[in-house]
Amino acid sequence: MRNPTGSGRPREFELGAAADDALQVFWDKGYEGTSLPDLIAGTRLSRGSLYKAFGDKKGLLLAALDLYMSKGLRETANLLSQPGKVKNTIRESLLRCAQLSSGDLGLRGCLVVSLATEMAAHDAEVAERTGRMFRRLQQLYAGAIVRGQANGEIPERDEQVMARFLVCQIQGMRVLGKTGAVEADMIGLVDCAMRILE
Repeated sequence: MRNPTGSGRPREFELGAAADDALQVFWDKGYEGTSLPDLIAGTRLSRGSLYKAFGDKKGLLLAALDLYMSKGLRETANLLSQPGKVKNTIRESLLRCAQLSSGDLGLRGCLVVSLATEMAAHDAEVAERTGRMFRRLQQLYAGAIVRGQANGEIPERDEQVMARFLVCQIQGMRVLGKTGAVEADMIGLVDCAMRILE
């Protein structure tokens, strides 16, 4: 429960809520651009509580990243498991990404993509986590493709290659979104991506 006075969280603050607050700070400023005072202001944790709960700035980043990735994978899994034609569920999932990759949402971008480009080349923990997230995303799409192949909707081609292509498409859209892409352009890319399943 948050302290209503705004003077700091009580000792029993929920770690998930603190990580979610920190996520917003890292998302806005990046890892290097985020200072300890930024995190204290954003989470309303004292310096001592922050260090006791998460160890340091990096520990708080990893907790925030895990939270963000878990939510994104859960939303994708839910979309891909909807009843009906498999191609329709894949398209709906890609259209969600198109929406996230355009307008104000697109300009903010994807936290995973941002941290992968900022840190993965020199930080093994971030590289492992972001790589794991992309692999898990690929497996979700591969599973959907296999279901589509089983019912005759999707041709019998390598499901991992097709799924990897879709993941690359999604992440590319998220990068383009940072440049001010419009939703109509993103939907056009979804239409192109769907052709790989024909």
